[in-house]
Amino acid sequence: MDEIVSIAERELGESPTEVTRVDAGLLHETYELDCAGGEYVLQFASDADKDRRDSLRRGLNCYAALQNSEIPVPNLVTEKMTAFDGRKYALVEKLPGKTAERDVSPEKVLNAGRYLAKIHNVRHFETAGWIRFDGGYPSVRRFREGSLKRRIQRTVEESSGVLREGGLETAGTEVERLFDRSGGDLPEEFRPVLCHDDYSPDNVLFRDGEVTGVLDFDRAYSGHNQRDLVKAANCFWMHDPCSNWDVRAKLYEGYREVNDLDSSFDRNEPLYRVETLVEIVAGLLEMGELSEYERSFYSERLSDTLERAEKR
Repeated sequence: MDEIVSIAERELGESPTEVTRVDAGLLHETYELDCAGGEYVLQFASDADKDRRDSLRRGLNCYAALQNSEIPVPNLVTEKMTAFDGRKYALVEKLPGKTAERDVSPEKVLNAGRYLAKIHNVRHFETAGWIRFDGGYPSVRRFREGSLKRRIQRTVEESSGVLREGGLETAGTEVERLFDRSGGDLPEEFRPVLCHDDYSPDNVLFRDGEVTGVLDFDRAYSGHNQRDLVKAANCFWMHDPCSNWDVRAKLYEGYREVNDLDSSFDRNEPLYRVETLVEIVAGLLEMGELSEYERSFYSERLSDTLERAEKR
């Protein structure tokens, strides 16, 4: 608490009246600060984990790059990662609204789709890869696999192994078979755009159904807009997988109101749906976040998704 108070006094010129630790679903040690002058979010980078430290820096730089865009991102208090007593941190203003984590609705999903399209329109890159910031300007370092397609093929292989080890043996084997046969159909040529890669109800803020904020660009990269859209559709669907309306279709509808999706989307969507769903489920398995019921549920859903991809 002394450390947080000192940072607030240093950056804001005042002590917080209330400090709340936020634990759910976050990679970084995070606190909400209530001050007389406003509300803020303070995040500490992990000293022990370089990937997490770099991801927080990437997210802060993305906020900086989007400050003058129509994407509602937090205003920066610290424009770059700052050190206090040897620890790196970022401090931003807290945006209004609440996430849709437990309240996914057609109106919210439609609006979320529109804003994802706007993110994809903000900036284009010459190649796919990891975004880095040299002198505050974004550039791209190619994936070590060489292309997004080859990176996907490698991660599918890894995720399939996680499924098998996590008790979803049939799904893991069938995913590998599908990509052995059809992985070559993934596109090599596309116009790389800014991809959020974690665009989910946890990271979009709403008020009265309207989008008031987009958070956590920690995983942002340069890639294919179609894949980022399909992964987002899976993320929104997983927050209400038994709804009586088509969550994915509603996100696509909102997206299409802002950006055209050409005929290649119909060919690519089934493969991207399998690949990104496998990636998400494998991640949850590795974190021990799935109950036995959920393992069975997602095993069935993966089977349905695989069957759909086979018919593409």
